[in-house]
Amino acid sequence: MPDFYLSSQIGVKDGTKIPADRPDGRLVGAIRSSIIGSKPAGVAYANGDQIFVGTLRAGESLREILVTSDTTLGTTTLSVGPKSATTKYANARTMTVVDTPTAIGPRGTAADDGPLTADEDIWITLGVGGIAGGIAVTFELVFASVK
Repeated sequence: MPDFYLSSQIGVKDGTKIPADRPDGRLVGAIRSSIIGSKPAGVAYANGDQIFVGTLRAGESLREILVTSDTTLGTTTLSVGPKSATTKYANARTMTVVDTPTAIGPRGTAADDGPLTADEDIWITLGVGGIAGGIAVTFELVFASVK
């Protein structure tokens, strides 16, 4: 049977380069960090609202988008990405799980991207419905980088 290698190991462990390359430290052995924030108490968000989460820096790559809510968000959808591509990391994901951190991304088309080449502001865009003022919801971006 043939052996196969993930993209981060080609040229490193597959024998195609002599001497072998060192693994990209942004992908192999990278440090995971996060940006976390909660909806302010009493603030309501409506359909179409955009919520700023944070900035990913050049050289970082988004590994996980976690949402935790004390109430189901019903049919409200969450899309995550920069304003220029609002569905880059998550496209119209619903959140019906209660009191459990739930991953809603990144999408497969973004998960295999290399580290960013430029800083990127990340926004959540609400669709279909909103989030009532009495709901407690927290968003967390987990990203990898060389620190």
